[in-house]
Amino acid sequence: MTLPSRRSRAAAVSALIVVSVLLSAPGCGSRKEVRPEPAPAVLPQGPKVAVAPMENRTNDLSGSDIIRDAFAEGVARKGFAVVPVAESDRILRETLGISYGGQLPTTSPEEVCKALGVEAVFYGDVQEWSKTTTGIYNSSTIAAAFRMYGKDGALLWEGNDRQVRQDVARGGGNLGAEMIAGALGNLLLNPMTPQGRRVGSNIARKIPMNLLKGVDR
Repeated sequence: MTLPSRRSRAAAVSALIVVSVLLSAPGCGSRKEVRPEPAPAVLPQGPKVAVAPMENRTNDLSGSDIIRDAFAEGVARKGFAVVPVAESDRILRETLGISYGGQLPTTSPEEVCKALGVEAVFYGDVQEWSKTTTGIYNSSTIAAAFRMYGKDGALLWEGNDRQVRQDVARGGGNLGAEMIAGALGNLLLNPMTPQGRRVGSNIARKIPMNLLKGVDR
């Protein structure tokens, strides 16, 4: 074999090696879907507000959290910059010694707004959270109200909502089974949570948009 032939073979082998390396590298030799990076979350640009712990006038311990969380989400959808409830609870506990809504009368909306660094604060009351389950007739009622105070203590807005749900067994040959299923459904599935969230969301939807200007800096 002549020298040029050997050189040609060596060049060909080198080229094959280079191609193999390139094909085995990540992203080569196969098409990969390029996913765009998610856009950063756009925070509301409205006035900074907070939703204080609710005063619970019922015997249910979870109702106030369910209604308050849904209300805070609704307030954010209105364009307000809402302080996360866990953060506002921590600040109120550490600065004013407030751990639940029933302690709010020991201070004032002005002091609460100052402690939280907000333009306004919402106070709320769980007025009713009741359920009657008999199997034949099941009923649940939830009622709540919220008030909005500016950082100067002025009452800017108030709203409320009440939701009643009633389920009556239809009867017929499967009445007994229907009663048992209805009772178990009320015990296990607890329809009060979506009903409570609906109350909180409904109240938030009643907030007028012009309040954004009313509490702006």
